[in-house]
Amino acid sequence: MRRIALRSLVHDRGKFVAALTGVAFAAALVLIQTGLYEGFRYNASGPIQRAGGDVWVMPHGVPVVERSELMSGAARALVASHPCVRRVRGLIYAFIDTRRADGSRDSFVMIGYEPGDGSFSPWNLHRGLPQDLHAPLRVAVDRQDVRKLQIAGDPVGARLEVNGEVVRVAAVTDGMRSFTLTPFLFTEIRNARRLLHLSDDRAHYWIADLDDPRCADDVVRYLRGHRELDAVPAARFAAKTERHWVIGSGAGGALAFSAALGLVVGVIIVGQSLYSVTREHIKELATLKAIGASDAEIVTFVLWQALLLATCGGAVGLVLAFLARAGVTLLGLTLLLTPQVLLVGLGSVVAMCVLASLASVHAVLRVEAAEVFK
Repeated sequence: MRRIALRSLVHDRGKFVAALTGVAFAAALVLIQTGLYEGFRYNASGPIQRAGGDVWVMPHGVPVVERSELMSGAARALVASHPCVRRVRGLIYAFIDTRRADGSRDSFVMIGYEPGDGSFSPWNLHRGLPQDLHAPLRVAVDRQDVRKLQIAGDPVGARLEVNGEVVRVAAVTDGMRSFTLTPFLFTEIRNARRLLHLSDDRAHYWIADLDDPRCADDVVRYLRGHRELDAVPAARFAAKTERHWVIGSGAGGALAFSAALGLVVGVIIVGQSLYSVTREHIKELATLKAIGASDAEIVTFVLWQALLLATCGGAVGLVLAFLARAGVTLLGLTLLLTPQVLLVGLGSVVAMCVLASLASVHAVLRVEAAEVFK
């Protein structure tokens, strides 16, 4: 039955190519939209995940990582006073102006981190090393933003004006941008404070590393006893930021709608193709039933065809998705094709083909052996 089903599908090349194109298009669209969703979600909480820590401390009422306010050293001392807290790290997260070579201004997200503990530094470095940022007023920018900053020649060593101060580019990252495509500018926290004209004890976040992560809830309760502060486990704060931007902004819904639309188109195209092939071979199926083929064997005629389309179309869609990833990266977008994304995307394609085959399955189950005499 498998050989008959596959050869009958491939025999009409026009219909086979049309069905295969529909599956490939749907597979590529689902994979791309799901990958963009995952990239969007990752970028929304990327700084939180990279900075790590067990508990993030911030002023009361901060909804997402981009909207914090400055805290004093007294808050840091309070966090450090809990017996379960092993270390407290400061983090600056602020929007800051830069001036291009032609005198125009642009806005960057400046992340100031505490060096020396290996817990946080610019990731995905393309040029340079984290220790290259130890010198005063050294920063790291992304290579996709070099042209935007109007840096001519080698970006390492180039001078920039940031908030009225002259800094030098000491390292270059690759693909590190926020989900809004606002460029990141990494620097050590003492440089960030200098650029923002802050005292040495100020930060937007105090990140607590605990001796035992199981103490996190106790630390949170202790710090929330002070009304001006809020404390959130790092994983929960990352998830909260993701929900705010991915769901609250409507971006997640738009990506999900596009992926669903691709599946609907695929179901229609594949369903029509399979049903047409089934109707054209109805007498052959009736003959098989007349000589003793069971309903289950007749149904496998359709299912083998659906499986062939899912396999071939999914493979083509996968190739298209990887090609698209290279393209959208040039636009500053992040498309993550993780094993989870591939599992969801290709699983959706298989489900699409099975769903598209239902009309054909219904048709073959109604086949009567008498059809062969008509």
